[in-house]
Amino acid sequence: MLSVVRRLWSGGVAGKPVSLRRQIELCNQVGLFGAAATIPYQFFYFFYDFALYRGVFLANLLFIATYLLVLVLNHRGWYNTARNLLLVNACSQLFVVTFFISAGAGVHLFYFTLAAILVFLFQHLPVWLYSAIMTVFGSLYVAAHFLFPQGSVPAPVPSPWIDIMYGGSVAGVLTLSGVFLYLFRKSIDQAENELTINNRHLETLSTTDPLTGLANRRGLDETLEREWARLSRHPGVLSVIMCDVDHFKRFNDRYGHDGGDRCLQQIATALRSVISRPSDLVTRYGGEEFALILPGTDEEGARFLGVKLRVAVQGLAIPNADVGKGACVTISVGVSSIDHFRSDGAACLLKRADEALYRAKEKGRNQVVFLPYSSPRSSGKGGS
Repeated sequence: MLSVVRRLWSGGVAGKPVSLRRQIELCNQVGLFGAAATIPYQFFYFFYDFALYRGVFLANLLFIATYLLVLVLNHRGWYNTARNLLLVNACSQLFVVTFFISAGAGVHLFYFTLAAILVFLFQHLPVWLYSAIMTVFGSLYVAAHFLFPQGSVPAPVPSPWIDIMYGGSVAGVLTLSGVFLYLFRKSIDQAENELTINNRHLETLSTTDPLTGLANRRGLDETLEREWARLSRHPGVLSVIMCDVDHFKRFNDRYGHDGGDRCLQQIATALRSVISRPSDLVTRYGGEEFALILPGTDEEGARFLGVKLRVAVQGLAIPNADVGKGACVTISVGVSSIDHFRSDGAACLLKRADEALYRAKEKGRNQVVFLPYSSPRSSGKGGS
């Protein structure tokens, strides 16, 4: 039953922005609850003395039909019309019903419910308009309260029914106000959850290379800075590996950009397959360059991984006929490590690995060269 009601008030919200969706749902909810709250009064009018309460009974039928029309208008996309019709219908009903049965029944108390949810029915409600509508609500309440005392109305409700009806009106005002605010709170929670998910998705997109699915340069920088900060608090080791696809321009010229993209995707998969620890990060540094951040990995471990990376790519056996007969795609690898924190900054470690990569290129490519972070001008031993 509840799921059916929820579907009714959710009509017309599909594909709409969150703020508009909240407005439509709340408008539909008020329409449904307005119609539902009128029905108990209708039973009383019909069974107690229909001849006496015929006028208010028929008027309420029109008001109920208008509440349901609000749902139809929202479903058809006429949101502003639905919202305005809802407010006019609710204000009119409370005033007309009070005119028929007196203020003693407490029906006009529902103006407080309207006042409590008014600001949520509008996306951008100017202060002057909000103040004006609240003034109308207050004026209608005061007018209904003082103009229609028990002894001056066409169809007064006798005691003790008048007291029971007043108690029901008070309970209805509190219940509906609480229900509306609870539902709106649920809507806000849902919107916040969606926003959190969207933000995480956008954050992932901003740090992910769309071609290879690896982290991009931004992801590399953020991770490297984070690991450098960790190193400043807790002594340890940190290594960086830079890789560059050998003769990639010639490969691209021969096989086209689509072939180059497929080549980079295969290499990215191969590099990722070598890394087994969740803390290690493989990134596409830019173009045909890749970089790896290896927390807790010392020189020996980094050299070993560098060789494994080179072998893994060569093992793909991607033909590169423009380089030579039987040639395949290879990578050059530069490695650098640090075993204690220094104030130079994380970028210096990355630069040192890049210098090692340049040395590997100079030595004939398809090489692994290591340069220690602590000796910026010295070259280390290469390995392959």
